[in-house]
Amino acid sequence: DDFLIPHSIKKNPFKKYVSLSAAALILVLISWSGNQFYTNSTSTVHKTNYGEIIDLKLPDGTSVVLNGNSEIQYKNNNPRNIFLKGEAYFKVKSIPSTKAKFWVHTEDLKVEVLGTQFHVNTRKKRTNVVLDEGSIHLEFDNGDVKKMIPGELVTFSKDSKKLVHTKVTVATPYALWRDGTYTFNGISLKEVMANIEYTYGVKIEYQHPQLQQLLITGGVPNQNLKICIAAIELATNTRIIHKDNTLLIQNNLNN
Repeated sequence: DDFLIPHSIKKNPFKKYVSLSAAALILVLISWSGNQFYTNSTSTVHKTNYGEIIDLKLPDGTSVVLNGNSEIQYKNNNPRNIFLKGEAYFKVKSIPSTKAKFWVHTEDLKVEVLGTQFHVNTRKKRTNVVLDEGSIHLEFDNGDVKKMIPGELVTFSKDSKKLVHTKVTVATPYALWRDGTYTFNGISLKEVMANIEYTYGVKIEYQHPQLQQLLITGGVPNQNLKICIAAIELATNTRIIHKDNTLLIQNNLNN
């Protein structure tokens, strides 16, 4: 007689195959999930060289103009959460259907936005925010919130804890650099050269301290250091010597 194997202990010829297939599927899913996590958590960085200005369009439709020697960074899965070093001008794309907010983080504060146009400068160990259009909130580490209105400049340094509010006008030269020209109206040479220092990564020295108080009115090209120096020399009747990484400002001995 044939030996009959009880049903309860019969071997399934596909059992091992099914088990291996299930294990392989789990490994594929784990691998895919890990890859998705890595992809979603990686960052995009946009960085400019000295004297370079670039126009960017973020994945959400927001426009950004990034000044020289500046950087923005954001997670690929959250392009409306920006970290800024340097100087940038934002025209935020509003999303009325979801009312999605837009954030700009600096060392000093956070800017909360729904849809607007504004300028942020993180140089000189402080943050300047100028609001052109719309409404934004500034959030500070201590929990305080400051609402800004168009035509207002707010300056804050986390180190000094000093908060300054200033009214600005259309003629004020904030953020006009994005068109390739600094526009000044009675601005001291010291302040002008501070912009050049950060944009081009150079050091500024003065032959005489009083030269810092010379005033400049007019346009200065800001995408070519040599042309920029020539324009400042003409506007201030000075001589600027560029040696190594230093600009030495002297009296013009020819006059």
